[in-house]
Amino acid sequence: MKSNVRTLLTAVCCLMLILSAGCAALSPITAKQETLEERVNNYMQSQIDGKWDRAYSFFDSSSRGTVSRESYVNRPRNLSYKGFAIEEIKMLPAGDQAMVKVRIDLSFMGYVFSRAPQTQNWVKERGGWFVKSEPQSRTIPFTPSEKQQ
Repeated sequence: MKSNVRTLLTAVCCLMLILSAGCAALSPITAKQETLEERVNNYMQSQIDGKWDRAYSFFDSSSRGTVSRESYVNRPRNLSYKGFAIEEIKMLPAGDQAMVKVRIDLSFMGYVFSRAPQTQNWVKERGGWFVKSEPQSRTIPFTPSEKQQ
């Protein structure tokens, strides 16, 4: 009888140890993903609010090297963001890069497009998450060069 109780107690202790170790291993990824999700939310909200200077602050160093703040803030915009939803966050195993799929509600030339897909690439720099800016022709769904083709 005592050996059964000891065996059961040992099994329960081992199971608790394994579950604790498993939860501890998952916590950093979850925390990183929550931090990234908050950054994505703030970036997208700044675009909805038309706060382009704030949106620019979310760009990674290579994007800021390619596009100046003045150029980005003063860029003519034919579309407006109305809403968004984060669909998926895929983080690379190293934890310093992620791909975020977002569905955006936007208005362009009087037409409303609901749930337009957008994929954003995010990188970790200086301890924070920053989005890699895409060339203007890839971010606007209808560019003049595409209309002519």
